[in-house]
Amino acid sequence: MGKIVTVDEELCIGCGACAAMCPKKILYVHEKTGKCKVTDENQCDRRRGCEGACPVEAIKVTGKGG
Repeated sequence: MGKIVTVDEELCIGCGACAAMCPKKILYVHEKTGKCKVTDENQCDRRRGCEGACPVEAIKVTGKGG
């Protein structure tokens, strides 16, 4: 099984927009790297709100939302 949530750390600017809107609270900005990280991607609702919130398109979600 492939990844559900992928963050391109080269693109990520650590703004936290994705984490702020994530209803499952599985996204966060890592304190040391300043990049978005995923805690438990299996909890992702796959509605892709984080994709739309990211101003640099650094986050991708696979699969259909429920």
